Amino acid sequence: QLRFARPTGVVRVRVSEAGAADAIPNRVHVVASDGKFYAPQNAYARSGHVGDNVFHNAGEFTLTLPVGEASLSFVRGFEFEPQTLKVNVVEGEVARLDVALERLDDMAAKGWYSASTHVHANYGGNLHNTLENLMLMSRAEDQDLVLEQVANKDNRILDYHYFVPGGGAHPVSEPDQLVIVGQEYRPPFYGHVFMFGMREHLISPFVTGYEGTGIESLYPSNTDMLLKAKAQGAVTGYVHPFLGETDPLLGNLGGGKGFIVDAALGATDALEWSDSSTAGFYPLYAVWNNGLRIAATGGEDSISSLQRSKLLGSFRTYVYIGNMGLDLDAWFDGMKAGRAFVSSGPLLEATFDGALPGDSVSLPPGGKRVSLSARLRSITALASLELVCNGEELESFPIRRSGKSLDVEFEFDVTRSGWCHVRTEGEPANRAPLDVDYAQAFTNPVWFEVEGSALGNSGSAQYALDWIDKLENLADAWPGWRSERERAHVFGQFEQAREVYRAGL
Repeated sequence: QLRFARPTGVVRVRVSEAGAADAIPNRVHVVASDGKFYAPQNAYARSGHVGDNVFHNAGEFTLTLPVGEASLSFVRGFEFEPQTLKVNVVEGEVARLDVALERLDDMAAKGWYSASTHVHANYGGNLHNTLENLMLMSRAEDQDLVLEQVANKDNRILDYHYFVPGGGAHPVSEPDQLVIVGQEYRPPFYGHVFMFGMREHLISPFVTGYEGTGIESLYPSNTDMLLKAKAQGAVTGYVHPFLGETDPLLGNLGGGKGFIVDAALGATDALEWSDSSTAGFYPLYAVWNNGLRIAATGGEDSISSLQRSKLLGSFRTYVYIGNMGLDLDAWFDGMKAGRAFVSSGPLLEATFDGALPGDSVSLPPGGKRVSLSARLRSITALASLELVCNGEELESFPIRRSGKSLDVEFEFDVTRSGWCHVRTEGEPANRAPLDVDYAQAFTNPVWFEVEGSALGNSGSAQYALDWIDKLENLADAWPGWRSERERAHVFGQFEQAREVYRAGL
């Protein structure tokens, strides 16, 4: 029992959806009269990526606070309006708060289900976390699936005991909340990747390229390991690969060095966004311009056993599976097909001539006029919505008034085969209560197939070739190769990828 040096009172809180009776899990931000953060004694207090102090709860909690006015903010993912309430805490008394959160939207009712593609239960830290606790946090952040990843922390393998063969949902799953345990494979040179849905076993070794160890070599490559996972039925993708706003090709290819190669060789299905950033658009647009249908996904890389880490679900993937209800196979199939949008807050729906992201639209010779319909809703203010086709901004739509709502009907000409998608961003000053540097969302593309016109872009093909040349130079300088045979094997994969892109010159 805590003994406070100053007078305190108690606040008892119950949170529900407006118009409903049941309490619902949520996230709470607290600023007491002394300017400090407090949490219930039975809650795990956290500090997010941008420094907000929070705790998750199941819908009801009791909080002891110093006397005076306290501010409590209640957040439940992206589909409920956040609410901030003031309460006067009186010494020795109990104040009661009944909080009714208003819905901004109901994406599942329209066939969209969300999950972060990058969550860890345990990875160091001071909390012995469980899948059940991940489920509570995920419910508090209003997600439909929990995609937990086994990973190495140096020479330790965390959470391996949660892996269940079969490739399906973990037995802890519930009908309205599915859990799957996959693997993050973490080589520091090529870049980290996710693998979900392996039917038999985890992939070993769990890492390569660790300097000064017996696994210092860059063999096996990411290509080798990803294809081994896919042979077991896995869905694969590069994680937290490109941060910031600068083209990775101008530096040392960022944290996803192997992406361009594995996109060409069919080894990766996806490219993940883990932070608000635009750097990833450079390589992503390049592979799209080469006709490679890599899906963009969102996953923040929350390490939920740490006191300070990104909050679970702060970057996520919304996948459209229609009216069939929540289904794991359908969700991953939809994700691979690109029937999805990435979001750190904004809810962004778009169709082109009625086609959803990931779909293909056949057009006659010479193309035709195409109609964009977009709907954008957000709990934070945004600046504009951009229409991007084949890597070039075609139109920008300002978001006026509150900056939180926009509906677009727009027609434009498509004259050659290619793709289009929409994206939106907000200013850093408007990010709260999102646990990101700025709000961001974008759809996967709709693909246009114009009769008599091949999809291709020589500039993007050359971009990919320049990328592979730089990758090979970096790999050639690596000191840990065990044999020339290993080097020749990996460089042979680089050359196979080059052949794919040379076809686009």
